[in-house]
Amino acid sequence: MSAPTQTSSLQSLPVAWPDKPGHVWRIIRKLFGFGLSRVELPDGLELRVPLPKYLLQEFHNLPNGNYSHKYTASYVVGFDRAMLGEMWLLRAELARALEGCATVLDVGCGAGGSTQAIKDAGAQTVIGLDASPYMLQHARNRYPGLEFVQGLAEDTRLEAGRFDGIGACFLFHELPPKFADAALREFRRVLKPGGRLALLEPAREQYDESPWSLRRFGWRGPYYWGLARLVNEPFLALWHQRDVASWLDAHGFELVDDRLLFPSRLMIAKLK
Repeated sequence: MSAPTQTSSLQSLPVAWPDKPGHVWRIIRKLFGFGLSRVELPDGLELRVPLPKYLLQEFHNLPNGNYSHKYTASYVVGFDRAMLGEMWLLRAELARALEGCATVLDVGCGAGGSTQAIKDAGAQTVIGLDASPYMLQHARNRYPGLEFVQGLAEDTRLEAGRFDGIGACFLFHELPPKFADAALREFRRVLKPGGRLALLEPAREQYDESPWSLRRFGWRGPYYWGLARLVNEPFLALWHQRDVASWLDAHGFELVDDRLLFPSRLMIAKLK
């Protein structure tokens, strides 16, 4: 997989409150999960697609969520470190699930690691889509040869029937159920007949089981159990309650593979 280049200046985006001096105590409280509140979008932030209320939360205990220079930069590096490097392997598995798809949409691409993995796996054209312009700026700086656009899983505003495949890495557990349903309807709209869908999500075992039962995965089991409980994930429990096969079927997809890749789960479906 191609290595990212260094992230450069983000001066094209407005400064958010966590980037300004004088908020040390407020930031510390949020990083430890206290005083989490609604995101404050900075004046002058231009959006191709407006953000719904569910996204204006401080996911992952990030001060102002994914809408600041400083804490998106920290999260891009910190998440992969907290996952002990597993994400590079998991992104590669997601990309392999989309091999043979010439045109791919990577939804919830974040800083672009999954987008580059899909390109490395052979896609001729891959577009990364994310709600946060700050995350997308990191993606553009890291992977300047790829295309990234701001948009929502449920509202891509891309052409109907354009893509052979769609990948989504750690996306659906951060969507309220009605928006997850809307996202599948949108995926069906932008996919070609017979198109493929690959979803990578946290494994249910990581959330539902005790740290003792997870010792079958070695020390990684209790570690990932604890990690799942450290950060704000307001819709995680609702995601894990889904019968994924039935849910996909109700939206016109057939589940063809469902693999436990602890601490994650890879689901592959095709459009019926």
